[in-house]
Amino acid sequence: MLKDFQRDTVAYVMDRYFGPDPTRRFLIADETGLGKSVVAGGIIADLIDRLRDDDKINRIDIVYICSNQDIAGQNLERLAGSHPIWTGPSRLTLLGLKPLHSSEDATGGKPVNFVAFTPGTSLDSRGRPTGRVDERALLHCLLGQRGHWGGWKRRAAMLVLQGASSSFDGHCSAMAIKLANTGFDPVVRDSFDRIAMHHDLYDRFDALVDDLGRRREMRADEPERARKLTGELRRALAQAGVAALEPDLIVLDEFQRFRNLLDQREDNEAAELARHLFDYPESRLLLLSATPYKPFSYAEETDDHHADLHVVLRFLCPDEQWNQAVRRQLGAYRDAMITGAATGPIRSEIRRLLLPFMCRTELPARSRNAMLSEHVTPATDLDAAEIRSYVAMKQLGAALKAPVTLDYWKSVPYFLNFVEGYLLGKHLQDALRKRPEKRVRELLDIARLLNPEKIAAKAPIELGNSRLRKLAEQTVGDDWWQLLWMPPSMPYYRLEGPFQRGSMTKRLVFSSWNATPTAVSALLSYDAESRVRDGRPDPARARLDYRISRIGSGRPAAMSTFALFWPHPGLAEVCDPQNFARGEPDRLMSLAEIEAACRDRLRDLFPDGLHDTGHVGELQPWRAVLRWPGARPADLALEAAADVMHNPEGTDEAYQGLRRHVEHAYAVMAGHEPVCARPEDVLDDLVSIGMHAPANVAWRALRRLVTDRVTPQRLWHCAAAVADGLHSLFNKVDSMLLLDKLDLGSHYWQAVLRYCAVGGLQAVLDEYLHVLNSSATGNPLDDDSLWKLAVEAWEALTLRPAPYVAFNPLDHQNPIRITGRFALRYGGRGDDEAGADRAKAIRAAFNSPFWPFVVSTTSAGQEGIDFHSYCSAVVHWNTPANPVDFEQREGRVQRFGGHAVRRNVAAGHRAAALRSDHPDIWKAAYDAARKASEDGDFTPYWICPGPVTTERHLLPLPLSRDEGRYRRLQRDLAMYRLTFGQPRQEDMLQLLTIRDHDTELIDLRPPPSIGR
Repeated sequence: MLKDFQRDTVAYVMDRYFGPDPTRRFLIADETGLGKSVVAGGIIADLIDRLRDDDKINRIDIVYICSNQDIAGQNLERLAGSHPIWTGPSRLTLLGLKPLHSSEDATGGKPVNFVAFTPGTSLDSRGRPTGRVDERALLHCLLGQRGHWGGWKRRAAMLVLQGASSSFDGHCSAMAIKLANTGFDPVVRDSFDRIAMHHDLYDRFDALVDDLGRRREMRADEPERARKLTGELRRALAQAGVAALEPDLIVLDEFQRFRNLLDQREDNEAAELARHLFDYPESRLLLLSATPYKPFSYAEETDDHHADLHVVLRFLCPDEQWNQAVRRQLGAYRDAMITGAATGPIRSEIRRLLLPFMCRTELPARSRNAMLSEHVTPATDLDAAEIRSYVAMKQLGAALKAPVTLDYWKSVPYFLNFVEGYLLGKHLQDALRKRPEKRVRELLDIARLLNPEKIAAKAPIELGNSRLRKLAEQTVGDDWWQLLWMPPSMPYYRLEGPFQRGSMTKRLVFSSWNATPTAVSALLSYDAESRVRDGRPDPARARLDYRISRIGSGRPAAMSTFALFWPHPGLAEVCDPQNFARGEPDRLMSLAEIEAACRDRLRDLFPDGLHDTGHVGELQPWRAVLRWPGARPADLALEAAADVMHNPEGTDEAYQGLRRHVEHAYAVMAGHEPVCARPEDVLDDLVSIGMHAPANVAWRALRRLVTDRVTPQRLWHCAAAVADGLHSLFNKVDSMLLLDKLDLGSHYWQAVLRYCAVGGLQAVLDEYLHVLNSSATGNPLDDDSLWKLAVEAWEALTLRPAPYVAFNPLDHQNPIRITGRFALRYGGRGDDEAGADRAKAIRAAFNSPFWPFVVSTTSAGQEGIDFHSYCSAVVHWNTPANPVDFEQREGRVQRFGGHAVRRNVAAGHRAAALRSDHPDIWKAAYDAARKASEDGDFTPYWICPGPVTTERHLLPLPLSRDEGRYRRLQRDLAMYRLTFGQPRQEDMLQLLTIRDHDTELIDLRPPPSIGR
């Protein structure tokens, strides 16, 4: 749902698009974290409503362009709202494989297409002109359809287009089958033919094929001819894709990463292709970026704020008189600031000039740092081995003609093990492949290197870097390794065991050095794993498998485990810890009190038919669970239940075992025999399973979010899917070893229940699913959207560990392998589909209460990515070069409903939330906080003062320049906005720091909408 200032922006932009003296291009430059993509979604919704009444429009195309596929995946649903997303190819070259919707949608309205792609893969061919193998396979098929190849011509054409692929024939065959089944968009095909013939591409391709003839290899200049021609054909196919689009709105998100496409002076194929798209008649452009131009630059930086700003302004409005007027007023503003003259009239004139084409909303000035705390922890525990290692690395670099800077050693633990991608790494590997000089060997013996034997044995190791030791002290060393999930922000009772520590937040680490995220993630994860293992071997088997007895008729042998992961609506309803907490809203009850209240409730409701004083035989509490009324929704098919409870990555044997358990459960549910002599015999187990079993916890958490739009069967399916994710979590080797170490129960299923109890799993999932739902479209949940929510939670719970590989200089043919789960690297695998999917999965898991607890990244995670759901602590591994980089980094966690905000909302409004009748107590807590706000919707959704803050962490080394550089940035952070639009900003800042000045900023907020 749009907040008040966001509604203002939507109304104003729509007026600029369609009101008097309209513009086709508009920039929203709201401060980092204020929800520009949400605002864009509101604009799109209004635009679609308007265009559906326009008889000149047959279909509505929304084109979304952003810098990488993970940002696209994160934001596309927010933009689409309730409209279905056209899930076609993410590259312009492949657009013809799935024609855009051109017929009426399900509601009988005009079709709406949402098309997303990135400039790097669709507009700019300079990086890899021959593109991906599927693009080249498509070209082969299209060219073949025209030329009717056969025999040697087909093989020669494959040789031209295959690039580095060793299985190009198979890709071509698969593409041919795809085209035969689905066809190819005739609009794209016709356009491709026209472009190719205009540039003689067909004739030149045929000539190269004829030159190759029946040869199996290319000669002389033929590889370069093939590469160049493939690139030109690929660009022609991209241009044809543009021709197929009829964009009504083009959204350029975080476009500062491809700002060159806006510069009318750029003369390259990418800019030309972009201009074809941007200049489509009747289309409108919406630009989104908190930093559309570099807001501030120091004298030594190559980026120029002043020049950047005017490139963007010229793109928004090419009128030269307007641009000159803006320049004059910005110059007058500079003069007034420097001389101490009044700036009010000049600021008003700048607002009048700029507001028709751009707007910017910022947090209230008094609130900007209200929730920020600074933690400067000097990394003082250097040891002699580290100093010797640096000296050895420095000398090694000199010997191998690959200089080693001090920052390598300061920033990257065990740098020589994580040296891949650096010049030193290349030269070192080259030297080791030959017979290295004696001096190289001697230096490697002195340098600090990972011990492969210790790593293989999972033995504790020295972390090798003073910064990493400090980070480890704050995370792994603070017993975070004992937690499978974050403690809840609003618990229903006092947590126990490893969770009684109370509130904590994840860590987001930013480094300027590419090797740092891998090294930090691998070594922190290893430290956590070695503490969990404590020298113990892997368990003999996974303890939560649905085993079949090998004795007798092969009956199900894990029914107690099964009861934990079977959602039981009847028992879950009775045993809801939130209901008992609502009875005492002003105090935090103990776990024992909550369980005692639940035991009394179950005793009062205990069905007569379940107990008989004459009952004899083995007591099996799981039978009491399954016989309790309401064990499943009516009409829940046995096959459907087994299917949804089964991990899709599991084996057929595992499925058959699960199915036998489901069949047995159905038989027990249908029975009538008593299960115990007295209710007291099974009450403790009923309390534990009813209140703490993962499946019942999941069912309650999901039920709080739904209305009658969701069927009971679908609610059960979704709960079972989330429970399966928790089943996978507890079935991991690390989890089994951890619960063994904590000694929570004589049987593993009992230990699982106790861990869920002491860790407040119900409050954890209630909070997490509220967060997921509030990040979605805002529409009421139905069967499909609830399932999507459940799958998102399942994917976070089942995230695959990262296989990190460290170089081993002492045995370069046998790398050192480390598994990462506790800490993970974000970014660094490229923008191909596998890399984008992995980045999305890591982001989603980090935005959950589950592992990873630490994410390390470079500038890849600095702009446009949300990391705030469970993290409010940013670690600046290296001091950034610019105050804007500081804001961008910390803007990843200072966002709508961030973890610090949510914890303060809980601290201030828990009692009010528990007193409310709303099933989602988080909605009730935010409503109570909003009533007390003096800042509109900024509070409590972005700012909520309280005991918790957003944390800025720095780890300077002793005697280094890091802290001095930080103090300079800290000063500039407070004032750089005053230098908007100015050349030589650093000089201007120096003047402003030594004289009194007007601190009012240029106000570019949109005017309040009608009704505000």
